[in-house]
Amino acid sequence: MDWSEKTQIVVTCGRGCVGALLGELRALGHDPQEISPTSVGIEGDLREAMRLNLWLRTANRVLFEVAGFEIDSADELYAAAHELPWEAWLPSDAPFHVHGVARHESIRDSRFAVLRVKDAIADRFVERTGARPDSTSAPDGAACVAFFWDGPAVRYFLDTSGVPLSHRGYRWKPWTAPLRETLAAAILLELGWPKTPAEALIGPMCGSGTLAIEAAWIAQNRAPGLEREEYAFRRLNGVKEADWEALKAEARARFQAAPRAWIAASDAAPPAIACARDNAARAGVERLIRFHTCDFRDTPLPKPPALVLMNPEYGERLGESQALEELYAAIGAYFKSACQGMRAAVFTGNLALGRKIGLHPVRRLPMWNGDIECRLLEYDIYEGTRDARLLRKHAAPKV
Repeated sequence: MDWSEKTQIVVTCGRGCVGALLGELRALGHDPQEISPTSVGIEGDLREAMRLNLWLRTANRVLFEVAGFEIDSADELYAAAHELPWEAWLPSDAPFHVHGVARHESIRDSRFAVLRVKDAIADRFVERTGARPDSTSAPDGAACVAFFWDGPAVRYFLDTSGVPLSHRGYRWKPWTAPLRETLAAAILLELGWPKTPAEALIGPMCGSGTLAIEAAWIAQNRAPGLEREEYAFRRLNGVKEADWEALKAEARARFQAAPRAWIAASDAAPPAIACARDNAARAGVERLIRFHTCDFRDTPLPKPPALVLMNPEYGERLGESQALEELYAAIGAYFKSACQGMRAAVFTGNLALGRKIGLHPVRRLPMWNGDIECRLLEYDIYEGTRDARLLRKHAAPKV
């Protein structure tokens, strides 16, 4: 199979992460043409799709388009899929997995559309090879197919990622409400960290340590897919393993094992720090991160330039409102009293609590953590205070 012909590659991401994804694609030499709130389209061959899987920090999946049709029913969805030479692309000795989205008046549930596409692929195999391949409900270990049916148009893709790219492989022990790895990377890239090679990163309330670990990988210029071996493109017919090995060799040549980066993470809960240490060790960056078990206000700080980045609780349970209002007010006081001359940022899913910080953000960026609408709030903390009365006003007791 010759995979050198260029086609449309669609890269998907979480809501609110498309800006960071665009920046990554442009840095890799692409000129994105097709942009939506959760995807970006570019042109490339399969080798380029493999490179994107290796390097993209904020993407969920890399989809390689194989066909598009005008259709108007589930039967036409089946017929269109049945026309395609799946036996040339997918191996007969490996299971295949189908996922997709259907937005059409004739379909109430996308799962029915997925079933029709599965049937079309299996029936095509039987007709052309005499054998029916196995299908699976999970992408692990499978060749993967994706489709998007929106109104009169359907597009079919080979999903070259399979398991979502957020599954880096280092987070075996999640702490309470962990950030997805791709979201953590998008937050860091949106903040432009590091703005200078000397800019430090401090992550109080670090939880499972995802922000600090992703920052360490950025500092190392480490391709996030470098050690991951589970990719669906490796189960396509005719893929050259030598191309994949060459891409990884290029990535290793750009890797900086010991960058001059000052990264710290703290949490008041000892089990959280133990979890973060374990995750950092699996990610190979434990020695790059200074871990501290302490209240966020007691986190040791370097001299500026530095970015202090926090992801506090959102408060989804009853009875938390008063305590969290005090916490967010204390965060604002901490920024003003301890972080002068630095940048600061808070990622929160509670917009009302974000206002309790009491500082004017230089930027409010909408982002989503799953189905929770969040805000990334960025602050410039001036050297000294412009009014001593404000510092006294924001001085809050520990909570």
